[in-house]
Amino acid sequence: MTVPQWRQLFTKNKRELDNVIRILRAASKGAKKTQLNHRCNLAPPIFGKYISALTELELLEVKNVDETYYFRTTDKGLELLHTYHKLRWLLWGGNFDYMLVGLLGRLKTDRQERGKYSAYIS
Repeated sequence: MTVPQWRQLFTKNKRELDNVIRILRAASKGAKKTQLNHRCNLAPPIFGKYISALTELELLEVKNVDETYYFRTTDKGLELLHTYHKLRWLLWGGNFDYMLVGLLGRLKTDRQERGKYSAYIS
């Protein structure tokens, strides 16, 4: 494999990971399908493929309420976001976003606390 081919493959994989992270981050507090698509700025066919893959991997949950789809990042998805941001800081340095990582941790803790009381708050 020549250097340009390797670089092209690396760029494609990085872009795919960035799209996954963008979707999970946008759905972390919950969003309608159209809102999520606008936040991620992806073409609808590509967006649909990512959504179905993330749902299948249980990183995203879908609820259908009155013919409207709502998406929310699962605890497994929040864990992936948390790990991604830690690794990004370790690999590329720069400004570590303590606030974002702290918010992700608190969001997961809040969901676990709500689960103890069997209450689902969207």
